[in-house]
Amino acid sequence: MVKKNTSGPVRRVCADIVGDDAVDLEILEVSLGIQRIAKSKSDRDGLLIKSALLALGRAVEDYRAESGVKHPEYEAFVEWLNTDKKPQDAVKTDSVTAVGHFLDNHATEAV
Repeated sequence: MVKKNTSGPVRRVCADIVGDDAVDLEILEVSLGIQRIAKSKSDRDGLLIKSALLALGRAVEDYRAESGVKHPEYEAFVEWLNTDKKPQDAVKTDSVTAVGHFLDNHATEAV
């Protein structure tokens, strides 16, 4: 069961995901086991967004450590997400790139 925040700031994120991106999203949910633990679509979406934000936070910290830029610009950050500089980090980069790709494609659709 997902704990609901009943106090403090609340921000609603809404996006319509269609086509291949919707299929990719379903695959991510299944591979993470979100389908098994969420009781509703709302819970499923919340768990997915929570994990995406954690991954995004780690990616920003990695970018800061590598570039020395404290507040990265969106375009430079997404470009960095899409590069594969280090072969030993390929698995990590692929998972972070998937989140970056998702956010890049759907940032304008969010309400």
